[in-house]
Amino acid sequence: MDSSAIRSTVAANLDRVMEMIAGAAGRRGIEAETIKLICVTKYAEDEWVEALLASGATDLGENLLPKGADRFDRLRAGGAVFNRHLIGAPQSRKVKLIPGHFDLVQAVDRLKIAEMLNGCCKVAGLSQEILLQVNIAGEEQKHGVDPADAPEAAAWIVENCPQLALRGLMAVPPWPNAYGSAGEYERETRKYFTLMKELFDKISGSIPSAKGMDTLSLGMSQDFAWAIEEGATMVRVGSLLYEGLQ
Repeated sequence: MDSSAIRSTVAANLDRVMEMIAGAAGRRGIEAETIKLICVTKYAEDEWVEALLASGATDLGENLLPKGADRFDRLRAGGAVFNRHLIGAPQSRKVKLIPGHFDLVQAVDRLKIAEMLNGCCKVAGLSQEILLQVNIAGEEQKHGVDPADAPEAAAWIVENCPQLALRGLMAVPPWPNAYGSAGEYERETRKYFTLMKELFDKISGSIPSAKGMDTLSLGMSQDFAWAIEEGATMVRVGSLLYEGLQ
């Protein structure tokens, strides 16, 4: 596929996702502009990412270090303007690669990582906005703090990590193949989104985070509309943006 066709395809896909966001926001009774779209680029080719930015994407998300940081640095060096999100839980030995390379770290999945990141940011003379990742379904293979421990964990970060600005919560519910039917998948996924919204409201209403807790990051390509309807303020979409390119 030539460059023109790639740009056209990506632009059409991005428009469609934005229309879906607007539809879900309308059903919730809010403005579409209050929902932030994170374009997940971890599997995307560079030309696809460049097409996203040319089509108006403002926020990109990568999972891995140092790959994500390197890509974002390269794009920024080329003049691209966008917000940089780390959406995968970092390994302890790679936390030092975060300061200066990401605007929002969405997957601070345990207090050890928060403490290490705070220390790295202090050495670098930088601050870092973060989200606390919650393992809302208690899955062994998923990262995140236990929902019951989340209020205490959030309070600990605010009190003990002055270089970090806690902006909210993030979660990934069980994958679709965890359920026997599409109906069960929707019911259970919405249940977890609702639980996350309740937890977010509880924490944001009781913890005086420096910049205010205003971000609930939920939902991916297969379920982001449900996430918006249940209270998400930020969604992370990847595969839908690249349909027709693979």
